[in-house]
Parts: sequence; C-alpha cells; structure tokens
Amino acid sequence: MGYDDDEGNDQTSGSGAGGAGAGSSSGLGGDTGLGNSGTGGGTPEQSCQFVDILFLIDNSPSMSDPQEKLAVVWGSFVDAMFEKLPPNIDLHVGLTTTSFFQGSCSESTVNCVTAQTPAEVSAHFVDPATGTTGENGGQGRLFEYDGKRFFSANTSDADHSALKSWFSAAAIEAGESGCSYEFSSAGAAYAAHPANAADNEGFFRDENGVLLVIFLTDEPDKSQDPPAAYHDMLAGVKANCGGDDCIIAAGLIDPCVQQSNQTVWQVMSSFGEPPIWGDIEGEGTEYQQVVGDALAQVVKKTCDEIAVPK
Repeated sequence: MGYDDDEGNDQTSGSGAGGAGAGSSSGLGGDTGLGNSGTGGGTPEQSCQFVDILFLIDNSPSMSDPQEKLAVVWGSFVDAMFEKLPPNIDLHVGLTTTSFFQGSCSESTVNCVTAQTPAEVSAHFVDPATGTTGENGGQGRLFEYDGKRFFSANTSDADHSALKSWFSAAAIEAGESGCSYEFSSAGAAYAAHPANAADNEGFFRDENGVLLVIFLTDEPDKSQDPPAAYHDMLAGVKANCGGDDCIIAAGLIDPCVQQSNQTVWQVMSSFGEPPIWGDIEGEGTEYQQVVGDALAQVVKKTCDEIAVPK
C-alpha cells in the first residue's frame, strides 16, 4: 500500500505486497487523530450527516479476479465504517465503470501507455452529452443491480448484511464485457456530469457530506481531458460542502500508474487527503489494507472536520 505525503512524495516501506510497497502501519501519511473506538473521539453532533461512496470499477477483460477480491474485503470495510462513524449517518454506495464504447475494442499497452493513437482512443470515447451507448454502468452512469442504481443504508441500522451482499454481488456483476479502452478518470467524474443527472439522481449529497471515490483498475488511464477537468466535475457536486476538503480518493491500481503520474493518479491526488492506494495485483491482504480500517478512519476524520455545527 502507498500514499503521498503533504509534499507529494511517494512514501513506501519494504513490507508491501506486489510492486506498490506498503505504507505506514496506519496506511496514512501521518497520524489520523483517531483511536480505535467506534466514534473516534467525536460525537454525532460533531459529525457530518452523509457519506457517499462511489466505486470506479474497470469492467474490461482480465478484471474478474480483482472484482472478486474487492467483493471479499467489502464486508469488513462496511463493519469498519459502522464501527468508526457515529449513529444516524446516511450512506450511499454505487459504482460506475471504465467503459464509454460498445463494439470492437481491441487495444494494447506498452510500458504503461496505450499502443493506440490518440485518434483511435478518441474514437472509443462516446461523450454522454452527445450520445449514449446504453451500457449499464457505462459513460458515468451508475451500475444498476437488483433494481437499484445505488444502495442506501444508515449507520444506525443493526443489520449490515444487505449492504454487504448488494455491493459484493454488484462488483462482480460489473464483469469483463466492457471496452478495453479504460477511461478511469472519466468514468468516475462523469458520474457527476449533468448528462447523467437523471440516471444518477439522488446519489450525491453536497453540504455536510463526505464523497469517497475508490478506483479499481489494472490498466493505464486513457482519459484524454486534463486532470483538472475531471477534478472539477467531482468537486462541483461538493461545492457547498467545501469542495476538495469533502472528497477522499483511494485506489487499487497498477503501480506504474502512480510511478508515471498518469491522469487517474493526478485526479486521485487532487483532493484534500493524500490517496490511500495499493497494487491491484496484490493479495487479498493488500486489498484489505486499502479498503479497510485505515480508510474508514480517514472517512471518520473528514466527516468530523467538515461537519456543519448544529
């Protein structure tokens, strides 16, 4: 697992799984300011009221194993969130994919860069503002599973099993049928684009809420717009909350994406907290380090910091 410190320097130690290395024992660039208690030292009166969790899941060929690993660790992350956050925090969980095209999608990469020309990449990106592919979860639309585009829960719920089972099944159902031109940054950001407002209605909450964006992709990002464009789409749905201060990013990615400072890495690094990340080819323990207790602590810390006084 890795993270960037406040100066943007990659911090790793030698105990990591895969090529990413492992971060500090807390998975964070410094002290989180939280203990292990269920409220982290805060109270419901000092906390935010909403947490929206958006997953960007690569649905191209080769993604079955990562999707299954994510599904396995999801339950323990839910438990950590319910443990750290105070009662009566409203949760939304949804996912979108990397696909923006349906049809022939043969593509290859060399040294963590697509081997296709910019024109070929552009030809496999259908902007939802100009047309629709109709693909479930494509072009920034939330992936519909079991009749739901996203799952709603509350930290006062005694039973977390429905939330656990819905997302675990949805993450696997996203599958491998998507286009192999993976638009990771665009997939997450276009969830907040006005073109998808009807499909994604009700998912994002602005003031007094945390937005957590988690990337799961094993390929370089083909998104062609500047990173600032994708940042601004996501920050736009948190304008009244405080923008960057209300957004957290995390990811399980190919380490070369971080090492070469690709678009998706720049987007992940553009918000308030340094991103928690790990190697997508790592073992389940690496997934647990990223989507686990440390990330739940960051959510709790951010939730407290942005709370609107009552």
